[in-house]
Amino acid sequence: MELRDYQEQLVHDLRLAIAQGYRRILVYLPTGGGKTVVASAIVQKIVKKGNRANFILHRDPLVTQTSEKFTDFDIPHGIIKSGFPENPNAPVQICGVQTLDARKLPIPPGLTLIDEAHSVSFYRKLQELFLEKERIILGFTATPFRRGKQKLTDLYDILVKGPEPDLLIRQGHLAPGRYFAYSEIDLSSVGISRRSGDYKEGDLQRALNFQALNQRVVEEYQLIAAGRQGIIFTCGIEHSKAIRDEFEAVGIPCAHIDGETPNTQRRKIYAAQKSGELPLISSIETLTEGFDQPSVSWLGVVRPTLSHALHVQMLGRAARTCAEINKTDFIVSDFGTGNLQRFGRLEDQVDVTLQPPRRRNSPGEAPTKICPNCNALILAWRIVCPECHADTGAEIEDVPEEHLSEYLSDEELDQRRHYRQLCRRAYERRYKPGWAVLSYRDRYGCFPADWWSFGAVFNNRDENARAAYRQYLEFLATKHGHDLRWVERYMAVEFGEGYRAEVSAQEMAENST
Repeated sequence: MELRDYQEQLVHDLRLAIAQGYRRILVYLPTGGGKTVVASAIVQKIVKKGNRANFILHRDPLVTQTSEKFTDFDIPHGIIKSGFPENPNAPVQICGVQTLDARKLPIPPGLTLIDEAHSVSFYRKLQELFLEKERIILGFTATPFRRGKQKLTDLYDILVKGPEPDLLIRQGHLAPGRYFAYSEIDLSSVGISRRSGDYKEGDLQRALNFQALNQRVVEEYQLIAAGRQGIIFTCGIEHSKAIRDEFEAVGIPCAHIDGETPNTQRRKIYAAQKSGELPLISSIETLTEGFDQPSVSWLGVVRPTLSHALHVQMLGRAARTCAEINKTDFIVSDFGTGNLQRFGRLEDQVDVTLQPPRRRNSPGEAPTKICPNCNALILAWRIVCPECHADTGAEIEDVPEEHLSEYLSDEELDQRRHYRQLCRRAYERRYKPGWAVLSYRDRYGCFPADWWSFGAVFNNRDENARAAYRQYLEFLATKHGHDLRWVERYMAVEFGEGYRAEVSAQEMAENST
């Protein structure tokens, strides 16, 4: 199996670290970057030299995924995990950490690779492993962040990094995200667990599990993501079931999964979503690890967290590309959790180190606020909002919104404003709409987001605006030989409902002359 360039480089960097004498190596690669592929390439080299290896993980779906990938690499292997066939003589063993512990089995000899190392490394069974000075341990993770007393620096000596999410998005290996958020919900009544360092589940359910919010989750899905496959992250079992029931009440199939859901039932649910029969799954944290469904392109986040790792894991569930459905992006609908404000978007995860990350808005980082007029997240020092030009004043206001507002960086807000100015200029000069797209690309080197065209010229839908824009499009259709269908499609670009563009920015550019 051929590796991508950055995967080849990561394998090279790992071999170099081992040659330099490091024995406890943490390997960082974002979700969707191919951690199992990199691990398989390393194991393949080990086996070809006549040596042994073991791969330790903790969830059943990961066992199946890893076994399939090892088979792709022609790696002979066995599985030490309840419910799976064993092959004790194979040079490579895929080990369930719980099974090793329950059967009191020794960890097999050879190179050890640990999946989801940010959590699996701290299982009691593995503590004896880290005491073996000569054993080489490679811990793989997309989220090298931990809260609480136990730190990854207690176990690992060096971090070897692959590319960060922003680069993988720009290279087309991950899908770009679109982020929409409410103003933050009041969590002052929610306690924090001393054990986990995160919000207490019971308090979260009392604060967020109410019908008005649960119904709003359904309404926003119908508005901006209808027809997409998605996951809803909730605060607890009762909360998850309540949201599932709200979707079912309006005829949208939705299944609930929690930690007690039998594996046979889970597999049926996953298969139903993969086939398109089941669009939505509601869960708590069950799907944050070991869930691999590239067709998922919507996340409903109703689960506040103080865990950087959990936040990134949730976002990563929808970031994989999927050629089968021509997936071009994914949508995150954040229902007032504050997670985006605390930890940022997936592409904001930069400068990953073994040291605990600073909290956002700590000294040295620019604080943000929410514009009280349009709900855009902007830098706190801005007096005038760069998106809607409203006077934001000195105070940060928590204003309830009728619908979710898009969460953009300050740079992206400026870019969107510039693109919409170009759209208005094209209308005024009687240029085709694609002129604005090409002008934007000439300046920024990429296409604008498809949905930035909605309301760009008039920003309202009254009859006078519609009549004026139709007259403009009919003039262009006559001049360039387009039919009535072309007019209607471009009417939908300006006045469309929801957030699904009738005409993509790329198509607009191709039809600009």
